[in-house]
Amino acid sequence: MYKILAIFTSINLQKVNSIYWMRLTSFINILQSIFNFMITIISATNREASVSAKVAGIYSAFLSELNVDNQVMDLSELPKDFLFSNFYGSSTALFVEIVEKYFGQSEKFIVVSPEYHGSYPGVFKALVDCIGGEMIKAKKVALVGVASGRIGNLRGMDHLTALFHHLKAEVYSSKPKLSQIHKILDVTGKLNDSETEALIKAQIKGFIAF
Repeated sequence: MYKILAIFTSINLQKVNSIYWMRLTSFINILQSIFNFMITIISATNREASVSAKVAGIYSAFLSELNVDNQVMDLSELPKDFLFSNFYGSSTALFVEIVEKYFGQSEKFIVVSPEYHGSYPGVFKALVDCIGGEMIKAKKVALVGVASGRIGNLRGMDHLTALFHHLKAEVYSSKPKLSQIHKILDVTGKLNDSETEALIKAQIKGFIAF
C-alpha cells in the first residue's frame, strides 16, 4: 500500500489536466483515509532548541506536503526524571501516555540524530531502554545523521543501525548524513541547500514505499 501512495504522491499534479487532477487527488485522499498511517519523527537529543529538532521540522513539513500524517517527538520535552521513574518494571502514567502516542500509534519512525562523542546521544538509548523492544520490533526506521563536522554522524548511524537490528526493526538503506549542518540551514532553521533538499525528499519518498 505504501508503494501505491509513493507512486501517486511523486506525480507533479500541476502538469496534469485539471479534471484528471481532481480525480487523482480524490483517489489519493480515499486511499490515505482507508490505509492511513502515522510516521513519528524523533529528534534524538534532549538539548533544547537543537539543530536536530529543526531538521525534524523540515522532515515533518515535507511529509505534510505529501499528505502523510506525521508527528515530531522532541526528546527535550521528556520528563526530566524519565530514566529513573520508568525503568526495571516501574512506570509513570505520563511516560506511558508519551510512549503510546509516539511509539504505539506509529509503524514507522524517522530518527534524526546528532553526533555526540562519536555516536548518537545517550538520552535516546536511555529512552529505548525504558520503552523496551516490543514497541519497536518489526517496525520500520529511517535514519538521518546531523553533525557540524564533515562525516555527518557516520559512526552514530552505524551504531543506531546495529541497535535497531538488535530490536528486530527494519532499517531503510538510505541514511542522509547532513554534515556541516550550519552551512545548509539559515538563521531561521530553514534549509537553503537544493542538493540536500533533493536528498531528503528522495529518502522520504523511498521510505513511504518501504
